[in-house]
Amino acid sequence: STAEYHVAEKGQSWKLDLAMAIDEAMRYAVSKEHFIELMEMEGYEVKWYSGEACGTVTLDPARSELAVGVLQGFLDNYLKENPGEIDYIHDDDALIALAKQDKAIGFLLPAMEKSQLFRGVIRDGALPRKTFSMGHSREKRYYLEGRKIR
Repeated sequence: STAEYHVAEKGQSWKLDLAMAIDEAMRYAVSKEHFIELMEMEGYEVKWYSGEACGTVTLDPARSELAVGVLQGFLDNYLKENPGEIDYIHDDDALIALAKQDKAIGFLLPAMEKSQLFRGVIRDGALPRKTFSMGHSREKRYYLEGRKIR
């Protein structure tokens, strides 16, 4: 319709955004499960853990190309006004275990797809800290211990 065209022209059409998200997921998905995973990432649903509690928070994708960009911006602003520290863990089980500690919370972010790299840099500039770190924490630990032994 003409009205939908004008809404899309202003960049405010949820229908166009959804169609583009589906097209992109179809282009990269290697299976039905992968397609569903890619579509779930569109809303930036991020699981959190704290003590024995857990839940999901939905981050606004308009703020950054990557979920980690949205979360990092929030955390940086939070730490300006509140005490605390951030650690970056690349192991789901280790994150959940650490989040059980007193006054701790862990956010389990979706893995960055290869297709997001250039879009993320073009849209947001430099990637947030530790975004492109490769490997799991256990592999890195052995690498670092091996370097110390040398």
